[in-house]
Amino acid sequence: MPFHLVSLAGGPSIRLDHPIVLFGRDDECDVVMASKKVSRKHCCLAQVDGYLVVRDLGSTNGILVNGRKVAEARLAPGDEVQIGGFKYQVCGDALGGSDDHSAVGGGQ
Repeated sequence: MPFHLVSLAGGPSIRLDHPIVLFGRDDECDVVMASKKVSRKHCCLAQVDGYLVVRDLGSTNGILVNGRKVAEARLAPGDEVQIGGFKYQVCGDALGGSDDHSAVGGGQ
């Protein structure tokens, strides 16, 4: 099932079209998030056997899933994920015509 993250703060949606997607401030990340609240290599999302898993990579500020800080969590459509100051909702349907793996800006 193709997954994507819909921004809850008006930013771009993110297509999760690779088995593992790395999020962080570092230019080598798949999704570059320009914010001091985001670590260089903050977290990754992985598609495992038809479901999505988020894993904190030792970030300073952690990740929140549905308002709770987690080190790792299995995600389902409708779940909310917060990475630094960026909030997203997990969607499990096809994402049409939007940006994929865009740099996410804004000094949040």
